[in-house]
Amino acid sequence: MKKQNLKDRMRAWTQRHEKKALPHSLIALAIVLTIILTQPIWNGAPIPEDTRPDNVEHRISMVGDIMMGRHVQDAAEQSGEGMDRVFRYVTPYFQESDYVTGNLESPIIADHEEETKNMIEDFEFHKEIHLYAPVSAVDALVSAGFDSVSLANNHTMDYRELSFQETVRHMKGSGIEMVGIGHRLGDPQEFGQEEEEEEWFEEEPAQETPSSTQDEDIENEELDAARISYHDLDEDTTIAMIGITDVFYQQFAAGHSPGVFITSNVTGTGQAGTELLSRRLREARANADIVMVHIHWGEEYQIYRNRTDHQENLARFMSNNGADVVIGHHSHVLEDVEIIQGTIEEDGQRYRNNTLVMYSLGNFVFDQGWTRTKESVLAQLDLLDDGSSELSFIPMNVLDSAPRETQGLFKGYRDYRIFRTLRASLDDDLWRVDNSRLIIDLDAAGIFERGELVQ
Repeated sequence: MKKQNLKDRMRAWTQRHEKKALPHSLIALAIVLTIILTQPIWNGAPIPEDTRPDNVEHRISMVGDIMMGRHVQDAAEQSGEGMDRVFRYVTPYFQESDYVTGNLESPIIADHEEETKNMIEDFEFHKEIHLYAPVSAVDALVSAGFDSVSLANNHTMDYRELSFQETVRHMKGSGIEMVGIGHRLGDPQEFGQEEEEEEWFEEEPAQETPSSTQDEDIENEELDAARISYHDLDEDTTIAMIGITDVFYQQFAAGHSPGVFITSNVTGTGQAGTELLSRRLREARANADIVMVHIHWGEEYQIYRNRTDHQENLARFMSNNGADVVIGHHSHVLEDVEIIQGTIEEDGQRYRNNTLVMYSLGNFVFDQGWTRTKESVLAQLDLLDDGSSELSFIPMNVLDSAPRETQGLFKGYRDYRIFRTLRASLDDDLWRVDNSRLIIDLDAAGIFERGELVQ
């Protein structure tokens, strides 16, 4: 038998596989069509309805980083739909919530005004990435149903004074509370007077909630970056919200000039932001039933519980000073949830204070392309009519800058990967998965239980 050369062998292989080419092609086409037709980026996603069960008495919705500039803005303008397109698939969740909050990862600047637009480049801070969102972003937040946003992050002051002045100008009158940003930091007597420093940690009587509104404080240039934003769910249940950032440039800090609330020493005051945070947390605990903190922290793109020791120390510090819920962001990816068993000292007694810490809720509205940065969640804290409480996570994908619940052929895998990250630090008896939701039993975790003495 004549030995075949390479050319002959290739011809024989081709002839054998010609008969199989058609069925193989049809199978490949079917797979491609299945993937395409089950992906929401191609055929949209269903608008959710009836998102709130009847047994939910109060619902608090929380999300991570929201950035409506750059390519998000470009996509909105090119679509002709307006900026509110980014919240199309999540607005029903928000509208059926009693309180909605997130991290606004940019200042608001009126780039449609020629005079303002010409100032943008002149006010750029010397850093690599600069972000801002157009004025239409405020309308989008309002129509979606946001009640508060934290502006304590590393991008709010990207354009220095212009960032601040423009943001408060356009947020004024919106009805959305801002935390973590202000004309000043703390009350005048809290900083800069040496004779009062030794009294910093002395217990004080509970303060009444502020009588002036946010809009009045903006008008009078008295907005405090460390202000506590209060919100009444009903006459018996009040939320207190604070915003602070551990990722910053010193030039961004509120103090003697407008800026954001930072954790580090505040230049020219001799005091650390964490000391003021301690005071604010204790004041909030005395005046509210649910004490919440937005914090920008950690390292970007870190997954699999790669949080730093510094983050863990900060989390315990907040727990030991009265925080019930910590909403983390900055890393642009999802991170784990932890229950910290803190201890707070009040009136000479030590009390247990367990704190729910969400190290990062990831991106919510953003234009980043890595798969991990497109994985997101909507966290919902429910106070149920039987007196119990739980936290549920709705798994989401950010597609075309718009978050929507996971769906399609690979929903099960996507949900598993998201939930695996979130529950990595939780005991198995604290969580369950039900109806495509990761649910944490806050009663079993000891959240909101006050008055238990520590022996």
